[in-house]
Amino acid sequence: MMHALPQRDFRRILFVRLSAVGDVINTLPALSALRTRFPTAFIGFLAEDRVRDLVLNHPCVDRVHLFPRRRWADMARRPWQWTPLLREISRFVSDLRAQRYDVALDLQANLKGAIHAVASGARLRIGFGPGHTREFNHVFSHVHVTPPTMVLNRVDKFLAMVSALGAPIQNAVYQLPPSEAARERVRVFLCENGLAPRSFIAIHPGTSDFGRAKRWLPERFGQVAERVAQTHGLRSVVTWGPGERELAERVAAESGGHAVAAMETRSLLELAEILRHARLFVGCDSGPLHLSSAVGVPSVALFGPKNPRVYGPVNPHARVVYKPNGNGSPMTAITVDEVCESVRDLLHCSA
Repeated sequence: MMHALPQRDFRRILFVRLSAVGDVINTLPALSALRTRFPTAFIGFLAEDRVRDLVLNHPCVDRVHLFPRRRWADMARRPWQWTPLLREISRFVSDLRAQRYDVALDLQANLKGAIHAVASGARLRIGFGPGHTREFNHVFSHVHVTPPTMVLNRVDKFLAMVSALGAPIQNAVYQLPPSEAARERVRVFLCENGLAPRSFIAIHPGTSDFGRAKRWLPERFGQVAERVAQTHGLRSVVTWGPGERELAERVAAESGGHAVAAMETRSLLELAEILRHARLFVGCDSGPLHLSSAVGVPSVALFGPKNPRVYGPVNPHARVVYKPNGNGSPMTAITVDEVCESVRDLLHCSA
């Protein structure tokens, strides 16, 4: 539902979704639908620099504004860097305002998003309505979009925003920037390890540090890899992000020799390319899970603390193992048998 939105074509649109990785991935169908609705508009994307791989060179984006959150936070802790920090912020805001955006779509829905939308100088700011934002974000929007229900998957929530502008959402698709370099590097890794496309499953045991409560035990991931090899004849590739090499190597060690730790993925597009070649993905509630939806690989999603109806994958070939009420940590209540049963079911469906 929308209130008082002028029914006109916008020529310059700013798409605001700063973080996190999974949420930025889940805005991509909305971005695609927005481009379909406004094929000749100038579309900018405002995001944190840690998700740059998802938006730089994206076919639907004309300009990317990267917010260096971590670097500026480090500078803010050092008083002697306050002057250069203020100069950088001034240049960032000036560059943003120089684009003269007609409208800013605030899909961040918190105070951080509101500040950036206001800083853009856009004539019209559209955000989510009360109850669908945090930190009084809705106070800073001129126009509110109210999603149809409080319990709505993030992908559908973001689509509701662009639908209110008349964007066709029925056939909205994930699109990732192309990367020949990522394709070539993954091709070399697979060849060196004797892995043909669809001859392995991808396992991603990590989450962000903030989301550690969503992790499953590494030895259980290893047991899944061992059982998948013994039952289905598929090896496993254990993918990992910054600071997770040791975790990936532990999962591989627990697999009885049936899993190999992936190469260091230098970008999210390299990780996407590994997943694109996998027969199936197994992982927790994290960015890589949503990346598996973006590349269309079947997935087994492990959920405990958060509701998969809201945060789960939008993937017709996905199975969710959800244990919100387990004793102790919800994630420890998930058993190897349950995950292997979901793997078996998906492999049977995709055979």
